[in-house]
Amino acid sequence: MRSSVLILVVLAATVNCAFVYNEALATEEAALSFAAYCPDTAINTWTVGYVTTNYPNIEKPLVFENNIAGTKGYIAYNPTYNAITVVFRGSSNIQNWLDNIQFDKVDYNTACNCQVHSGFLDAFNSIKPQVDSLFTKYRGMYPKAIIHVTGHSLGAAMATLYTTELAIAGYTVQLSTFGLPRVGDTAYYNYFSSFTKVTHFRVVHDKDVVPHVPPENFGFNHVDREIWYHRSSYTICQLDEDPNCSDSVLVPSIQDHLSYMGWSSTVDC
Repeated sequence: MRSSVLILVVLAATVNCAFVYNEALATEEAALSFAAYCPDTAINTWTVGYVTTNYPNIEKPLVFENNIAGTKGYIAYNPTYNAITVVFRGSSNIQNWLDNIQFDKVDYNTACNCQVHSGFLDAFNSIKPQVDSLFTKYRGMYPKAIIHVTGHSLGAAMATLYTTELAIAGYTVQLSTFGLPRVGDTAYYNYFSSFTKVTHFRVVHDKDVVPHVPPENFGFNHVDREIWYHRSSYTICQLDEDPNCSDSVLVPSIQDHLSYMGWSSTVDC
């Protein structure tokens, strides 16, 4: 028993040493995620208020959207990181989304024998064909670029599912999510964690309510790696559901969901 505990401690220490959090990247990706709430024309011309002011060098942004499903995002090239960046928008009405969210799970794929939230998967599948087509196009335009995927709220869930698809295809991906809800069950967590070419910053703003849904007691589990911002600082949390991080919050807040990394979801566009 003692040897097993020792192995687990060593493995945890190894993971902690390998993980490097890039706060500057997270700050930029949060801004890019909020830009997804802007009108299509503003995104395509990169006239997205404070986001453009702070990050003017984003190139060739192009919106993808499913008006029937109400899902949206955009793809762009970020020369600062030489990255093809895929951004998924969250729900346009967070209170309505929280009021109507269901906790149903569906099978994800036969390889993982895992389940994910049915609504998140439906949302992702509604725009997947457009995203796949645009990604292939941008890979042709920028063949040496790395891959960044990001999103806020529901957009964070879709970003996580898209990153899983890219990881299955063998790509190296930097995933940055903000206010991510729980996407799948424990088996999905294990499956997601098996992709060693994926680095994930799961940023949580203090008492944000969305990371607390769907509840753990409905069989859902967060994916790694939580970065919990609280008390004017941040904590790089331990694996999955760390009781010393946002999982310790007893009274969550919708207000904390509406701003991340110093940016507001109300973009002046």
